[in-house]
Amino acid sequence: MKGKLRPVGSPVPSPRIHEHQELPWAAHYHTEFMGSGTEALSLAVAIAIRRHSQVSTPEVIIPAYGCPDLVSAICAQGAKPVLVDLLPNAPHMNDAGVREAITPSTVAVVGVGFLGIPERLEELSGICREHNLLLIEDSAQCFPPASASKSHADLVVLSFGRGKPINLMGGGALLIRSDLTGLAKEAVGHYPVAVLKVGTKWLVKRLVFNLLMMRLPYYVLERLPFLGIGETRFHRLETISRLDLPERVLQAGLRDFQLRPLIHQRYDIELAGLDARGWKCLTSDRSEISRNDLQQSVPLLRYPVLAPSTDLRDRALAVLNSAGIGASAFYERTLPQIDGVEAAVEDRDYPVASDFSSRLLTLPTHENVTSADVTLIGRILLSVTEL
Repeated sequence: MKGKLRPVGSPVPSPRIHEHQELPWAAHYHTEFMGSGTEALSLAVAIAIRRHSQVSTPEVIIPAYGCPDLVSAICAQGAKPVLVDLLPNAPHMNDAGVREAITPSTVAVVGVGFLGIPERLEELSGICREHNLLLIEDSAQCFPPASASKSHADLVVLSFGRGKPINLMGGGALLIRSDLTGLAKEAVGHYPVAVLKVGTKWLVKRLVFNLLMMRLPYYVLERLPFLGIGETRFHRLETISRLDLPERVLQAGLRDFQLRPLIHQRYDIELAGLDARGWKCLTSDRSEISRNDLQQSVPLLRYPVLAPSTDLRDRALAVLNSAGIGASAFYERTLPQIDGVEAAVEDRDYPVASDFSSRLLTLPTHENVTSADVTLIGRILLSVTEL
């Protein structure tokens, strides 16, 4: 097949008039739409700081492996990101490390969902309650958020940008638990409101965006070096705004997500033999989240696999991409190793997170992945392992 299968991202859905379903979290959270997921997280940090107004230099705990936008959102509020190492062979923060990182200046802990795999929010919630901290669920990569049904988190971050579970070409949301709306009101009102207009310009942008996600256009775009597609970069958060998001745009995103095929289940079957060769499919660590109140699996953003070694991961990446499969090492390194981040965090090693980042391989799970693609991927990974 000509072209290249993109690593992540679903097409932007078409809004319809008079479409409505209740938001999955409506029973527990108030929704505040924001200009981006990063801006939503920064607002969550602002609320946590307001709750601990006596702290002069607030600190926020995050995992040592993650998106540099975590750091951007925290620094934009004048707070300090405090990094915690991971559990072995997992995307979750080490519980003992979280406890050790807590100081009198800590105001919040951010539990970050990973490619559709939620953090262990119940454990983190218990730690936060012990120390009177706010728990922020960063669900930018997970939908619906794990707190939608059990409300473990005080605040929940969603993102509607490119490459996220619901792609609306931008925007995000902060879900504020009902008992915190009074505290949050002043912090929220501090930011201006931008209006998203679904007119001709937006509709044309949607058509072009969706066209560029197809195999041949993506193949061409990826080879334009000035675009930096797939690169992990640190960007300072300069502005924060709320967003007036038309309901029909969000409703289209919800509908599209619910109709998405469960590609990760095909990988579970095709890659079952890799475990015996030293690979680890991280879907085994995934909690099943309800869809429409039924205990069913929901789509993964990408399919994450840990290779036995960095060398084997890199060989697999090279062969997969040369075969037209958009496989990725994702962030590739820990947060302190990303240019621009090192100035904002403590300069130290995080050995488990470093090992995780050096062996991680992610595979596409969007609706354009075919059974033939999954079969090809399985064949390539097995052949690379046997070399």
